[in-house]
Amino acid sequence: MKSFGHFIAGEWIEPDGDNWIDSINPATGRAWCRIGRGFQIEADAAVAAADSAYRAGPWATATAERRADLLHGLADILESDWEALVEAEVNDNGKRVAEVRAQFSGLHIWYRYFADQMLKIAPMPLQNDVPGVENTAEFVPFGVVVAITPWNSPLMIAAWKLAPALAAGNTVVIKPSELASASTLEFARLVSRSDLPAGVINVVTGFGGEIGEALVRHEKTRLVTFTGSDTGGSKVAEAAARGVKPVTLELGGKSPQVVFADADLDNTINGVLSGIFLSNGQTCVAGSRLIVHRSVHDELVGRLVASARDLKIGSPMDARTEIAPLANEPHLKKVLSMIAEARQEGARCVCGGEQIFPDDCKDGFYVAPTIFADVTPAMSLWRDEVFGPVLAVTPFDTEDEAIGLANDSQYGLAAGIWTADVARARRVAGRIEAGTVYINHYRSVSPGSPIGGFKRSGYGRELGPDAVKDFMQVKSVWIGTAPCADPFPRDAG
Repeated sequence: MKSFGHFIAGEWIEPDGDNWIDSINPATGRAWCRIGRGFQIEADAAVAAADSAYRAGPWATATAERRADLLHGLADILESDWEALVEAEVNDNGKRVAEVRAQFSGLHIWYRYFADQMLKIAPMPLQNDVPGVENTAEFVPFGVVVAITPWNSPLMIAAWKLAPALAAGNTVVIKPSELASASTLEFARLVSRSDLPAGVINVVTGFGGEIGEALVRHEKTRLVTFTGSDTGGSKVAEAAARGVKPVTLELGGKSPQVVFADADLDNTINGVLSGIFLSNGQTCVAGSRLIVHRSVHDELVGRLVASARDLKIGSPMDARTEIAPLANEPHLKKVLSMIAEARQEGARCVCGGEQIFPDDCKDGFYVAPTIFADVTPAMSLWRDEVFGPVLAVTPFDTEDEAIGLANDSQYGLAAGIWTADVARARRVAGRIEAGTVYINHYRSVSPGSPIGGFKRSGYGRELGPDAVKDFMQVKSVWIGTAPCADPFPRDAG
């Protein structure tokens, strides 16, 4: 069985005390590799390596142009060798190989984009009313950034954090989820082939309450960026607050999809299926609450059920597979428990709703694509994030009712609006409490478009035109252009 140590200061380090964690392939239910179980000692070593690289050596003195060149060099390696990363992620989290290949073939784009964005950042002249001085705002890196990534899309989300953080001049310690670390460690092998100085990127693995907390609390950690559950985000924010460290949190969602009577139902069905069944609903922006005008409710639900029942379930390594396993056994149990609770509370299961055992993966963690009708806002299925292939449907009659239902959530990450009336779409988008709103479309992402949430979906933003600056501090610099006046003038007599 393959073993991955920690990647610290450009070297592979065996875990202290021979502590390992087995990684379970969710399609087979069996261990396929093992990763190091890190503790305080590995956290200290990784942060020390990152801090040393930040303060001394070629990275510390690199110009923005040099950092851009180094990131483009890493992007070159990713563009030519991304296929070496695919199998590790599929084996680790069970995502369909077709989705992983689509993500990884474009990984280099994130690094190139933010390398180029950094070259546009320059000191900004500031107006002031003090005679004899000039004032500028300068943008400087924080130092050591700790990036904690989830199990659903480890390498893509790492790129969202790593690329702008490095472009800004920081150094980074990545702590991937203990449930899916292998692809990030394989990525570290590619990093070791680049010209990035040792210690600029470090990868350590283990449990959040052990090495994760140690990294966040470390005295030399200057900024934390976390993607995961709202429960995990609360713990990270609390730990960081003790050291007065800024945190970016991209957390859970219970995203609504609002379908008006005039919507193009063919287009809507494609968008809804994409929003809830791509990646098995294991994405923060999953469109898991479907709010449908009563006049088209039955037709839309019937067509969605027919499409969901037709999806091919099988091995994630089969390019023809459309529904792959859930990422791990604890998550399988959680999803099945929430399905059972929805039934107990009176929701009507019109599709799926059970564990399944495909012929080619009988021991895998599979759940059938599931749709519940007659879901009310009082039900847990409406209020709590499933993070699985489970859609909750409810009807509405008026625009105000639809907006009220859409906003009736502790989360506010994304939303979808489906209508032929562009004026109404923009009006509704303005009233929905979400960080991203899609109109007649769903689930796109781009380096130039910010991602982040309202309410319990987190705070701060990733990606977008300000992403590099989000990893920098503003320094106000005052320059005297005339001699300082005597502060204590005395009468010559």
